[in-house]
Amino acid sequence: MPSESSLRNAILGGSFTYIARPDPVPGDLRMSWGMAVLILALFHSRGKKSNFQKLQFLAHSVRLPEGREEVRGLLAGKYRATEVSVRVEPSLNRAVAFAHALKLVKIDKGTSVSLTDAGAKMAKAILEEGESLTEEARFLNEVAPRVTDALMKRVWRLEDLL
Repeated sequence: MPSESSLRNAILGGSFTYIARPDPVPGDLRMSWGMAVLILALFHSRGKKSNFQKLQFLAHSVRLPEGREEVRGLLAGKYRATEVSVRVEPSLNRAVAFAHALKLVKIDKGTSVSLTDAGAKMAKAILEEGESLTEEARFLNEVAPRVTDALMKRVWRLEDLL
């Protein structure tokens, strides 16, 4: 197979230039995005605090337009709790840990997260900037105050199946 060896020789004998480029990371996996969503979710929640179930639910649903529409449909009575997708977002736990280290949130008895004054200031800055996270901010403003503990119990425990 002389053609294979001549091709191989041409490849091995040629010069190559390698330029290191960062791997693209989807927005929802970037820590800055996760912390901003966490801060906005808490800012729009009642009392500027929430339990982890609600935060996980909001962090998952805010990611995609379909998820946002499912939650809007759930709150409007269009969907039952069993018809809405829900999952644990590992990035949320990291976002909470970083936000806590930066004193943007407080963790109360390991069960709920509340926004500090610094976190509220950051949320206002994100909202005033106005060019990024507009869909996410609109969604969280609309639904976060309406997502109750009773609803979260139905969604996470699938009580509608019984």
